[in-house]
Amino acid sequence: MGVEIRAARPGDASCLAALSIQVWLSTYVTDGVRRDMANYVLSEFTPANFEALIADPAHHLLVMEQDDFLIGYALLKRDSRCQGCDFATVEVERLYLVESRSGEGLGRRLLEAARRWALALPEPARLWLTVWHGNERAIAFYRRLEMDVHGECYFELEGARHLNYVMLDSASVGAALIAADV
Repeated sequence: MGVEIRAARPGDASCLAALSIQVWLSTYVTDGVRRDMANYVLSEFTPANFEALIADPAHHLLVMEQDDFLIGYALLKRDSRCQGCDFATVEVERLYLVESRSGEGLGRRLLEAARRWALALPEPARLWLTVWHGNERAIAFYRRLEMDVHGECYFELEGARHLNYVMLDSASVGAALIAADV
């Protein structure tokens, strides 16, 4: 069976939580688990939190699955403006893919589905996201998909600040203009 991308349903919540924990830990826990990391993961990535996100009209959650296995997802936030942008934007709060499927072009497909969704909004929007400055693989991935560093921000975890880059989608600029009939 092929890979399917669809809108998340409440029944996906536990799989979304488990996948999130796996991806977050493999990305950010490089020297072992600290209490702040464990507390964050166990409080942030819960089925209840995902059920709330799925029900929230300010969010749109795309899931990618194959043979009834969740292999990735993109969490999009409609009302999150990119600082310094005077046009419509949608934040990609997370784009997570199970590690074992990396390198198959699935992340590209998921980001393209997010772009199509954002461009189909009543006010077509460009994507933006933040990425940890130490995640060189993700930064290279987003650059290959025509996202450029637009600025910097910080992710705070129990008082510690972690530098992130703000990346802005340049691939959908032309498509957004066409969709807006400019």
